[in-house]
Amino acid sequence: MLERKYSLYDPLWREGGDYRPHIVAYYYKQWVDFHMDVHAHDAIEIMYVISGTCVVEIETETGERAQSITMRKGDLILLDAGVPHCLIVEKDSPCRMLNIEFTFTDCDGIYPSMKQLVEHNAPLTQLLDRHQSSIVLRDPSDIHHILKSIVMEIDTGGSHHESMTHLLISQLLVRVARLAAEEPEDRAGASLHQRYVRQAAEYMHQHYDCDIQVKDIAAAVSLHPVYLQRIFRATMHMTITEYLAELRVEKAKMLLARTDIPIIDIADYIGLNSRQYFSMLFKKVTGLSPAAYRKSIEIRRHG
Repeated sequence: MLERKYSLYDPLWREGGDYRPHIVAYYYKQWVDFHMDVHAHDAIEIMYVISGTCVVEIETETGERAQSITMRKGDLILLDAGVPHCLIVEKDSPCRMLNIEFTFTDCDGIYPSMKQLVEHNAPLTQLLDRHQSSIVLRDPSDIHHILKSIVMEIDTGGSHHESMTHLLISQLLVRVARLAAEEPEDRAGASLHQRYVRQAAEYMHQHYDCDIQVKDIAAAVSLHPVYLQRIFRATMHMTITEYLAELRVEKAKMLLARTDIPIIDIADYIGLNSRQYFSMLFKKVTGLSPAAYRKSIEIRRHG
């Protein structure tokens, strides 16, 4: 087993000085019928499943198997430095992954440091206090987007991209920490159904400005549309369509109240192609037309 020189949980990163994460390796890989030898890295690793299925086996320091984790599309695993592990991909289920490995380095004028991130982010503090050699999480979609952005910035190259790469990996660690903070709640009683419903809701909050349909939301959480609609309604006591409509109306109310965007353009900002349908939906939910709502806000503001 490797000495954990760059362990995520080394107190030096948040107490000793100003250090920042530094990516040392990154790659996409399509694995087919592959059984990897047990190995360990002198870096922290994040393995993200883009498609397919794989098994990650983790061993103890004495060579005994500690965990066998089945991972599917949208799953990620964070492995601390020095953790012995291997990847298994069966012949009939190819697996495409995006991996990054990172260590820590002096800030060198590029901030925020880990110390600053921890000081202002409770979930990150909690994550570092857990000292878990591996953490498996389900991504609602934004972590995949951050990972792809990191790779694009590095591939683009140039010194001016280093600051952006650092900001992105800092964002990545904060987001991973938030997801990890939700895990105890799931183990304490929140069902798998509730987890899928939460991910579907998060997807709608991130894409309400697009022309999304139930099939798109279901694909984002890797469920059949009919099944997702059933568990969503049982959990939220409304359909996905009703939830998305109310969400869009709430966003429209904010735009009407806090911006001077013309009413005729608001529909485009909330993912509706029909201005007539927007007006009808808004009035159905609020009892007021968009124009009347904006006027009422102005009256209250100056009254």
